[in-house]
Amino acid sequence: MIVRRSAVGRILLPVSLLFVLFLVARSSGYTARAAQPQPAPQTPAVAPSPGAPCPGQTQSSVLATGAYTMKPVPEIPINGAPAPGAIWQPGMRSYWHCHAGGQIMMVFDGVGRVQKRGERMRILHKGETEYAAPGVEHWHGAGADASAQFFQVSIAPPQVYWMEEVGRDDWMGNDIGITSRNEFLRTGVRKKADQAAPASAPAANPGR
Repeated sequence: MIVRRSAVGRILLPVSLLFVLFLVARSSGYTARAAQPQPAPQTPAVAPSPGAPCPGQTQSSVLATGAYTMKPVPEIPINGAPAPGAIWQPGMRSYWHCHAGGQIMMVFDGVGRVQKRGERMRILHKGETEYAAPGVEHWHGAGADASAQFFQVSIAPPQVYWMEEVGRDDWMGNDIGITSRNEFLRTGVRKKADQAAPASAPAANPGR
């Protein structure tokens, strides 16, 4: 019995020492990590409006490249009044934005362009529609050589949250809006240096 206990003791002693050393090393590691300076939390370049479903802000007017001109559509009466609409001249378009309740759009006349974030730009002809669900970031406007009149209606709640200007790559169908979005969130700059596009430039992806 004495021999057995001695053998067990010889086995347990080094195991116990290893366990103690492990605890000491772990404690030292925690102390070293705690002593290291922690990076200061970064303040986002863009502060979205409270309750916004996208990282945009409410504005007192429509943000657009060019002029946004309201033009009701009398051929589509709603409760006896012309349906709401807008016309975009060639090359003009809205900034990226989202609607709290969503938006329905239809090209009533001309040729329009629309894009939802994460997708390529689409070209819409008369009678073709687009639906942006609540919180979906999108833009709409005209192409390079034709105006576009949209019938458009926002679904309640009516708040609109505005983000950055649509750059050339997105407007031409060469990008899906993610690069632009990341830059806006990083810098907070809405205006694009590359927003101008030649009137004769064709669309890269005339999706229907």
